[in-house]
Amino acid sequence: MTASEFATISSTIPKQPGVYKYYNDSGTLIYVGKAKDLRKRVASYFSKTLVSLKTAELVKRIKKIECPCLSQGRGK
Repeated sequence: MTASEFATISSTIPKQPGVYKYYNDSGTLIYVGKAKDLRKRVASYFSKTLVSLKTAELVKRIKKIECPCLSQGRGK
């Protein structure tokens, strides 16, 4: 996924704590992460210069991003 492709979906990612999942073009789950602000964390992959080759390769392989909202409907 490119930065411009991400820009088209960034507004759909919530600004709340949760889990994010990255999938490749064959639909295989390739990464799971957690964040206090999902939109900010996921955007960080697409808005900075990636110095780690591992992270750069991960970003190149992302074709789908999911941010399931697990907090809805749960009590404290």
